[in-house]
Amino acid sequence: MPGQPGEKAFQGGLGPKRVDVSFSDERHGLLLAVSVKSITAPPFSKNLKNRFGDLCTEAITLHMRFPYSIVCCLFAFPAAADDDVTPGRPMSTFRRALKMMSTISGREEYTDPGEKFESVTMMLFNPADESGEGAWVKLYNADTGEAFTESEYIDEMVTLYNRRNPHAEVEALDE
Repeated sequence: MPGQPGEKAFQGGLGPKRVDVSFSDERHGLLLAVSVKSITAPPFSKNLKNRFGDLCTEAITLHMRFPYSIVCCLFAFPAAADDDVTPGRPMSTFRRALKMMSTISGREEYTDPGEKFESVTMMLFNPADESGEGAWVKLYNADTGEAFTESEYIDEMVTLYNRRNPHAEVEALDE
Protein backbone atom coordinates (compact mmCIF):
# COMPACT_ATOMS: atom_id res chain seq x y z
CA MET A 1 0.00 0.00 0.00
CA PRO A 2 1.69 3.27 -1.07
CA GLY A 3 2.14 5.92 1.58
CA GLN A 4 1.04 9.50 1.45
CA PRO A 5 3.60 12.13 0.41
CA GLY A 6 4.93 14.61 2.95
CA GLU A 7 5.96 14.39 6.57
CA LYS A 8 4.96 11.33 8.55
CA ALA A 9 4.74 11.07 12.34
CA PHE A 10 6.18 8.10 14.24
CA GLN A 11 5.83 7.29 17.91
CA GLY A 12 9.42 7.59 19.08
CA GLY A 13 10.96 6.68 22.42
CA LEU A 14 10.50 10.22 23.77
CA GLY A 15 7.13 10.86 22.13
CA PRO A 16 5.82 11.49 18.61
CA LYS A 17 8.31 12.66 16.02
CA ARG A 18 7.60 13.99 12.55
CA VAL A 19 10.02 12.80 9.88
CA ASP A 20 10.59 14.76 6.65
CA VAL A 21 11.39 11.74 4.43
CA SER A 22 10.71 8.17 5.51
CA PHE A 23 10.33 4.60 4.41
CA SER A 24 8.37 2.25 6.63
CA ASP A 25 6.10 -0.74 6.50
CA GLU A 26 3.44 -2.25 8.71
CA ARG A 27 5.60 -5.17 9.80
CA HIS A 28 8.89 -3.44 10.67
CA GLY A 29 7.87 0.16 11.36
CA LEU A 30 10.36 2.88 10.51
CA LEU A 31 13.17 1.55 8.30
CA LEU A 32 14.70 4.76 6.89
CA ALA A 33 14.33 8.41 7.90
CA VAL A 34 15.95 11.55 6.57
CA SER A 35 15.65 14.73 8.60
CA VAL A 36 16.03 17.86 6.50
CA LYS A 37 17.24 20.95 8.35
CA SER A 38 18.43 24.33 7.14
CA ILE A 39 19.71 27.67 8.27
CA THR A 40 19.10 30.12 5.44
CA ALA A 41 19.35 33.66 6.86
CA PRO A 42 22.28 35.53 8.38
CA PRO A 43 23.66 35.47 10.95
CA PHE A 44 24.01 31.80 10.03
CA SER A 45 25.71 30.82 13.29
CA LYS A 46 22.89 32.18 15.48
CA ASN A 47 20.88 28.93 15.71
CA LEU A 48 23.61 26.39 14.94
CA LYS A 49 23.94 25.00 18.49
CA ASN A 50 20.16 24.84 18.88
CA ARG A 51 19.82 22.88 15.62
CA PHE A 52 22.62 20.55 16.77
CA GLY A 53 20.78 19.83 20.04
CA ASP A 54 17.49 19.33 18.22
CA LEU A 55 19.13 16.84 15.87
CA CYS A 56 20.66 14.81 18.72
CA THR A 57 17.26 14.60 20.41
CA GLU A 58 15.61 13.62 17.14
CA ALA A 59 18.07 10.78 16.56
CA ILE A 60 17.65 9.51 20.14
CA THR A 61 13.86 9.65 19.90
CA LEU A 62 13.77 7.59 16.69
CA HIS A 63 16.54 5.14 17.63
CA MET A 64 14.98 4.36 21.03
CA ARG A 65 11.85 3.05 19.36
CA PHE A 66 13.43 1.85 16.09
CA PRO A 67 17.05 0.84 16.86
CA TYR A 68 17.53 -0.88 13.49
CA SER A 69 16.29 2.07 11.43
CA ILE A 70 18.61 4.15 9.30
CA VAL A 71 18.28 7.75 10.49
CA CYS A 72 20.06 10.33 8.36
CA CYS A 73 20.27 14.10 8.24
CA LEU A 74 20.54 16.52 5.33
CA PHE A 75 21.57 19.96 6.63
CA ALA A 76 21.45 22.84 4.11
CA PHE A 77 23.12 26.24 4.11
CA PRO A 78 23.31 28.94 1.44
CA ALA A 79 26.74 29.50 -0.12
CA ALA A 80 27.10 32.72 1.89
CA ALA A 81 27.41 30.60 5.07
CA ASP A 82 30.76 29.39 3.74
CA ASP A 83 31.98 32.97 3.28
CA ASP A 84 31.02 34.55 6.63
CA VAL A 85 34.52 34.61 8.13
CA THR A 86 35.62 37.60 10.18
CA PRO A 87 38.90 38.53 11.90
CA GLY A 88 37.42 37.23 15.16
CA ARG A 89 35.95 34.11 13.57
CA PRO A 90 38.35 32.63 11.00
CA MET A 91 36.21 29.54 10.27
CA SER A 92 32.97 29.94 8.31
CA THR A 93 29.67 28.86 9.83
CA PHE A 94 29.37 26.11 7.23
CA ARG A 95 32.83 24.69 8.09
CA ARG A 96 32.06 24.90 11.83
CA ALA A 97 28.76 23.10 11.22
CA LEU A 98 30.51 20.43 9.15
CA LYS A 99 32.98 19.84 11.99
CA MET A 100 30.20 19.80 14.61
CA MET A 101 27.97 17.43 12.64
CA SER A 102 30.84 14.99 12.13
CA THR A 103 30.59 14.22 15.86
CA ILE A 104 27.07 12.83 15.47
CA SER A 105 27.48 11.02 12.15
CA GLY A 106 28.63 7.49 11.38
CA ARG A 107 26.38 5.25 13.49
CA GLU A 108 27.42 1.89 12.02
CA GLU A 109 25.71 -0.64 14.29
CA TYR A 110 22.26 -0.57 15.83
CA THR A 111 23.96 -0.74 19.24
CA ASP A 112 25.98 2.47 18.65
CA PRO A 113 24.90 5.61 20.56
CA GLY A 114 21.34 6.64 19.75
CA GLU A 115 22.19 10.33 19.42
CA LYS A 116 24.28 9.58 16.35
CA PHE A 117 22.94 9.48 12.81
CA GLU A 118 23.89 6.77 10.38
CA SER A 119 24.86 9.57 8.01
CA VAL A 120 24.90 13.37 8.07
CA THR A 121 25.16 15.14 4.73
CA MET A 122 25.88 18.85 4.58
CA MET A 123 24.59 20.88 1.64
CA LEU A 124 25.72 24.20 0.26
CA PHE A 125 23.38 25.78 -2.26
CA ASN A 126 23.25 28.88 -4.39
CA PRO A 127 19.74 29.96 -5.37
CA ALA A 128 18.98 31.03 -8.92
CA ASP A 129 19.16 34.73 -9.71
CA GLU A 130 16.25 36.75 -11.15
CA SER A 131 16.90 35.30 -14.61
CA GLY A 132 16.74 31.75 -13.28
CA GLU A 133 20.49 31.20 -13.73
CA GLY A 134 23.33 30.44 -11.35
CA ALA A 135 21.71 27.81 -9.14
CA TRP A 136 23.91 25.01 -7.82
CA VAL A 137 24.08 22.46 -5.00
CA LYS A 138 27.12 20.84 -3.41
CA LEU A 139 26.90 17.92 -0.97
CA TYR A 140 29.52 17.04 1.64
CA ASN A 141 29.93 13.95 3.79
CA ALA A 142 30.09 15.19 7.41
CA ASP A 143 32.36 12.28 8.40
CA THR A 144 35.05 13.06 5.84
CA GLY A 145 34.31 16.60 4.66
CA GLU A 146 34.56 15.33 1.09
CA ALA A 147 32.18 16.48 -1.64
CA PHE A 148 30.00 13.99 -3.48
CA THR A 149 27.24 13.98 -6.08
CA GLU A 150 23.49 13.64 -5.67
CA SER A 151 23.69 10.20 -7.26
CA GLU A 152 26.37 9.14 -4.77
CA TYR A 153 24.11 10.42 -1.96
CA ILE A 154 21.24 8.18 -3.10
CA ASP A 155 23.63 5.24 -3.49
CA GLU A 156 24.87 5.79 0.08
CA MET A 157 21.30 5.78 1.43
CA VAL A 158 20.54 2.53 -0.41
CA THR A 159 23.79 0.93 0.81
CA LEU A 160 23.19 1.95 4.44
CA TYR A 161 19.60 0.74 4.27
CA ASN A 162 20.43 -2.62 2.66
CA ARG A 163 23.29 -3.31 5.08
CA ARG A 164 20.96 -2.83 8.07
CA ASN A 165 17.88 -4.43 6.47
CA PRO A 166 18.94 -7.50 4.47
CA HIS A 167 15.42 -8.90 5.01
CA ALA A 168 13.87 -6.05 3.01
CA GLU A 169 16.51 -4.86 0.52
CA VAL A 170 15.76 -2.19 -2.06
CA GLU A 171 17.40 -1.70 -5.43
CA ALA A 172 19.36 1.38 -6.40
CA LEU A 173 17.75 3.68 -8.93
CA ASP A 174 19.12 3.48 -12.45
CA GLU A 175 20.08 6.78 -14.02
